Parts: sequence; C-alpha cells; structure tokens
Amino acid sequence: MASLFVTACGSSAGPGKTADSAGPESERTDKARECDAVIAIINKGIKDLNAPSNEGDDPTGAKQLRAMADTLDAVARDIEAVDVTRPELGRKVTDYGDMARDTAKAARDLARASEAKDARGIKAAQSALDTAVKREDPLVDSINAYCQAKQGP
Repeated sequence: MASLFVTACGSSAGPGKTADSAGPESERTDKARECDAVIAIINKGIKDLNAPSNEGDDPTGAKQLRAMADTLDAVARDIEAVDVTRPELGRKVTDYGDMARDTAKAARDLARASEAKDARGIKAAQSALDTAVKREDPLVDSINAYCQAKQGP
C-alpha cells in the first residue's frame, strides 16, 4: 500500500464557466470534481499509512498491522462515501474499497496469527495480504487513466 497517487483532473471550469453550467464543460467539471475527491481520499490514506508510528515495543508488529487495518477501513469507508455519478468511476471506487477492506482483514489476521505465534496462520495471512496489496497498483493506474482521459462529446 505505498503507491503514490497524485494525479488529479483539472477542476477549473474556465473563464465565464461555473461547475453548474450545462453542456460538455459541465460534464468534464463534474468528472474532475469526482476524480479529485477520490484521489484526495486515496492520497490521504497513503499519507496516513506512511506516517511514522509510535507503537513502541511491538515485537510481533501486531499493533502496527492493526493501525494499518484501521486506516484502510477508513479509506474504504471514505472513498465509498464520495458521491460518484459516473458508473465507470463508481466501479473503480467500489473495487478500491473492496481491496482496502481485504487488505485490512488480512492485516488483522496477520496480527492475530503473529501474536499467537501460529506459523500456519501467519503464512496464510501473509499470502492473503500479499494478494490484496498486489491489487492496489492496477486499481490506482485504472483510476488515474480514467481521470486523465478527456471526456468524449
């Protein structure tokens, strides 16, 4: 979960235009606004995940894994709360939320297994975590590509 996601759609409506103007410019502006909101949530989540932790003595890493899971659950909740009107972006937002929740669950499972010193559980949770995290980059790339694409006529 360390992708840097800093791409944003231009949200300026241009001279004499407002976000509520009718026509293609309004559609582009709505798309830009939705993309910007989604991107802001993902960027905040990444920033929070990369922030130094003050977990102190935590030889199993369980506290850090649980903090990561809490952050990811918040990202999933926040991103799915964005009012997305475009079906394609809506699917991408849902997929990203699912990935974040799957990653959070795997992190909690890994924390639990690590504390219990359950080698089999650690291996299964680590595998689930690796699988979930591998989904992030393609999702971010897909959101970026959608948000950077020009709106058709």
